[in-house]
Amino acid sequence: MESEAAAAAAAAYKAAKEAWVTGNTGGSMAEATLVTASALSTFILWTSIQKYHPHSPGNQALATNSKSAKAQIFNSPASYLLDFSILVIPQILGCTVFADYAYLWSFALLAFAAVIRSVCGPADELILKKEKKRFKWKDSDDEFNAEEDDNHDAKSSQADTQEATGYDDGSNNANVRQRTAGQRGADHAMLNLEDSTASGASKRSKEATREVTSRKIFLSVYRAGMMILTCIAILAVDFPIFPRRFSKVEVYGTSLMDLGVGSFVFSSGVVSARGYLKKETMPFVNQMMIALRTAIPLLVLGLGRFISTKGVDYQEHVTEYGMHWNFFFTLGFLPIFVTLFRQLAEYVRFSIVGSLIAVVYQWFLTYGGLEDYIQNAPRVDLISMNKEGIFSFAGYLAIFLVGIDVGLYVLPNDPNFFSRKKSSKRKAKRGKLAMILLSLGFLLCMGFLTSYGILRIPVSRQMANLSYFFWVITFNTGYILSFLLAEIAITKDEPSALAIARAQAKANLSTSSSSKKNQRPTATVQLPPLACPTLIEAVNRNGLAVFLVANVLTGLVNLSIKTLYTQNYHALAILTGYMALVTTIAWTWQTMGWKLKL
Repeated sequence: MESEAAAAAAAAYKAAKEAWVTGNTGGSMAEATLVTASALSTFILWTSIQKYHPHSPGNQALATNSKSAKAQIFNSPASYLLDFSILVIPQILGCTVFADYAYLWSFALLAFAAVIRSVCGPADELILKKEKKRFKWKDSDDEFNAEEDDNHDAKSSQADTQEATGYDDGSNNANVRQRTAGQRGADHAMLNLEDSTASGASKRSKEATREVTSRKIFLSVYRAGMMILTCIAILAVDFPIFPRRFSKVEVYGTSLMDLGVGSFVFSSGVVSARGYLKKETMPFVNQMMIALRTAIPLLVLGLGRFISTKGVDYQEHVTEYGMHWNFFFTLGFLPIFVTLFRQLAEYVRFSIVGSLIAVVYQWFLTYGGLEDYIQNAPRVDLISMNKEGIFSFAGYLAIFLVGIDVGLYVLPNDPNFFSRKKSSKRKAKRGKLAMILLSLGFLLCMGFLTSYGILRIPVSRQMANLSYFFWVITFNTGYILSFLLAEIAITKDEPSALAIARAQAKANLSTSSSSKKNQRPTATVQLPPLACPTLIEAVNRNGLAVFLVANVLTGLVNLSIKTLYTQNYHALAILTGYMALVTTIAWTWQTMGWKLKL
């Protein structure tokens, strides 16, 4: 009797869990956008602390010349706790406790960043004192005894920049910003590209490698921020503290998780554009073999998820993807189908191909009876059992292709690198990229307004229809643009406390040395590139593995406790501990140099 009662209780709870995620109508697009904006606010807050607080890991690393000390600072538990507290916890709070006050929460984070900047200030007396000692600075009325060679100092500064994990831009020829004492308001970003004696495809390939190996901080933060929010949402949705309007809608509507699914596919497309920048000619069979090597692990994960959910009688939302299909299958088939369309890239951009696929797919939905089939057809065979996942794949493929096209603009230092014919030296052109993204975003916004406003096609993540396609790609293009503009604003601002101290000390040194010769002093100091949080690098380095770990932990939590009946403060503690474990695993892989190839 007890076993029967337990089985009945388990069945009732499973039905309650399935009902919890069924029939949702979602919320507003504006609210979903505001919640995701917390990732941008946390990045600005993190940068303010690293840049203006004298005892931040960034300034501590710059203050030492020891390689091991730099690595120890950035890989220390204190550095991890700082990253987690600033970059993860505010996002947990933003989609739970402060979900009803999303705009105020983002504003509060930005206000905190402004307070740190105004209170701490860029020039710290302790660091300035250290630099005075470094340059033998006795007093303002005394002479300077400069024993260090300027060229050696510049080389040492550049080496320090490249060796510090948080300030490395990912290439041997780091982007270096220089500032003179009299021109502190102007930053000059330079990329040193070596002349290549190679010709033809080899020269193009080498130049492409140089173009894409320069790390884009704004892109790294965009990707990791989206991944962190995704990992939070897949577990938080099972707790009452997570608003139901944020969970996936049943058929028509918009929500935070609907936006997250499409954004995950879009960001994957952006990153995969690296392989298309080299323009290396390769037989179609070889291209397909590479695609299969990428697809097979994902398909295996999809099969494993299906078997495990059936084996433990895990709750299912059948109308999301179908009876057997899941998101890993969608991700697994993408590289195969993208390879089929790769040949068209020689004649037309990926974004046009993706848009055509979305339009044709919408035609079949509206006029070909496909929408009625997806909504009403009985599940009698393998296709009808998985009709949502199979047919929505066309929409996700279109999103992925547009993501590739955006990546072809974003990844190189020159946004037009993919389309230009001749090889030449290029420096980073962030302003030009911002204008391109703004123009592209405007066109995509017009497409969304046409689909959603004029044609009256409601947004449907379940079918990944035309309005969903335009909503996702418009949002993500604008989202990337916002991170880019934030990076431009941050790097255009005053440098770190240590850099200013060096500039001041060196300027005074030059003034004293040249006063006897009646020469106008000039002082140049080499500054480190903008820092990228180590936690962000850790998440991006093993993005898919992190997503897999989050899915496994989500399943374990749901099998261990009854999430629907969990108090809010308990749920918040569980979410925090869960994200701490996910990010700690990613951090450990990063510090040990591990990269899981899935």
